[in-house]
Amino acid sequence: MIATLFAARSRRQAIVERHKYAETQRAALETQIAEYLPLRQQADEAAEAARRAEVSAADSEDACRRRLRDLLTQVRVFAPAAADLSGIQLALSDARRRKTALADARQKLTALLAASGRPADALEPKFSCKLCQDTGTVNGRTCSCVHKVMQQLRRQEIEQLSSLSISSFDTMELRYYPNTMDAQSGVNVRAYMDRLLDGLKQYAEDFSPTESESLMLIGNAGLGKTHAALAIAGLVLEQGHDVIYVSSPDFFGKIEASRFDPSGDADTLLRTASTADLLILDDLGTEFVTPYFITVFYSLLNNRLGAGLPTIITTNITDGALLEKRYTEKISSRLSAFIPFRFLGEDIRPQKAAE
Repeated sequence: MIATLFAARSRRQAIVERHKYAETQRAALETQIAEYLPLRQQADEAAEAARRAEVSAADSEDACRRRLRDLLTQVRVFAPAAADLSGIQLALSDARRRKTALADARQKLTALLAASGRPADALEPKFSCKLCQDTGTVNGRTCSCVHKVMQQLRRQEIEQLSSLSISSFDTMELRYYPNTMDAQSGVNVRAYMDRLLDGLKQYAEDFSPTESESLMLIGNAGLGKTHAALAIAGLVLEQGHDVIYVSSPDFFGKIEASRFDPSGDADTLLRTASTADLLILDDLGTEFVTPYFITVFYSLLNNRLGAGLPTIITTNITDGALLEKRYTEKISSRLSAFIPFRFLGEDIRPQKAAE
């Protein structure tokens, strides 16, 4: 019995000893694993870096090969030119000699001009316009000198059609307007016309192609509507703007007459009138109305209103209903955008004729 207990104790002691040994071995193994993992990570990173370096080296080698091929191609391209380099050098030397000879010739010419009492630029071309050198264009745009000539021609053209030279606000005498009350409006005619003409003069002095409104000068015949329109034209022309003055029957008559003309005069006339800084259409209501006229007149009004360009119209038609009946509702609608200036008084022409 005692022997059996002793044997059991001995086995238990052996088991405990083996367990301790196993724990010791496990702890040692964990320590080795902890030391191994960082080393393994470093080894993996080194292997990845080596792989990338190998790829980069291969790419660099390919790039070097491509560059070498490009250089060889360039050498083959420029080889003929390099072989003819001596010819190029001779051409350059000849050009230098010619340049030197030209400079010498200019110096001699300057000396000859000086000896004859002439300036050094005596033989240079003299341009009327230094800006465009008389070509009419600067940087692809029409030169200001051309616009100036156009304005002069436009003024001459207006003067041929009218008495622009004597049509000014200073020559519009208020004494021809009666110093009486107008029966319909209840205002003093002379005082009213004084304010109206002053407003029109202010309009002309402050004219702007982009900001000025369109006007309609309305009233019976002989009250100075055309005179006032021409006075406005004169002041606006003096400011350097492009002004076109036309009589309604003459203008639309010319367009009607050249309607089937292959030279395209009708289109030119209409385009010119559509794009002027200021268009003055005199005596609306005296033209011959046709379907073609209605089409052209509507197109002219629509184009100018769409572009924001001011137009001045004079007319003896004082009845809005008659205006719409004569020119259709569409045109009447466009004309309603014009600011009306109604002239009052009695026909001035018989008064002047009686003097």
